[in-house]
Amino acid sequence: MLRRWRAKHLLLAWVVYWVALLAVALHSALDVAARALNAPQGQGSISASVDNGNFILKAAANGQTWTGTTSITSMVLWFAGPPLLLFLVWLASRRAPLVEPDPERDYPIS
Repeated sequence: MLRRWRAKHLLLAWVVYWVALLAVALHSALDVAARALNAPQGQGSISASVDNGNFILKAAANGQTWTGTTSITSMVLWFAGPPLLLFLVWLASRRAPLVEPDPERDYPIS
């Protein structure tokens, strides 16, 4: 199946993966973040920070607070690892292009 994929199919697969990854990773934060964005002025907040090698995301609205923390290393591996593996499998499954012999370049040594 991957043999028939072109570069645009690979890019589309990456985008679908990243959207699904964000939806799964942030599913509990999306509700609080939506409330924070729609809250009256000064009633909600969203913040992101990096502290001690950890990425921290906080969302607060209407008395509810959500905090998520992950290491930068694991975040980078989840973001880049599977797309890189898919690219390598795609690359390995492709056939080498057929090259016609060039009589000026490919000559027997006598």
